[in-house]
Amino acid sequence: MGLFINQTDFKEYLLHQYPELDYDASRVLVAISTVKANPIINCLYVTDNFFFAARYHSAMAFFSDGLSLKQTEIVKMYLIDKWLSTNLVIETNIMLKTGDKLVLKMNLPKLNRTPWHVHNLKLLRQRLPLQK
Repeated sequence: MGLFINQTDFKEYLLHQYPELDYDASRVLVAISTVKANPIINCLYVTDNFFFAARYHSAMAFFSDGLSLKQTEIVKMYLIDKWLSTNLVIETNIMLKTGDKLVLKMNLPKLNRTPWHVHNLKLLRQRLPLQK
């Protein structure tokens, strides 16, 4: 999973939606989650003041469902270390209908055949605090 994700395609998708963004390739990661035994792959762009995620459709090699958070919406970002992955947790000030605040949890695999993901995950682990 994630082996054939083209980082340039993600860059084009992201910059199409945010042309003013000062793109940095070292901020791109792959997140994988499982829903009803089906893997869901997302590409992420994470900076100190901006977050963007887009779903990757591997069968057709395209991105969709972009979600972004600006600095004013991000309360806290941190990492939780797991055995085979690192979880990126983003606490926001966005209120849900339930009255709870939106919290995003992204599973970033440590073992991945995408070299740029492995390198960028190491960089992210240096930038963000690690919580137990």
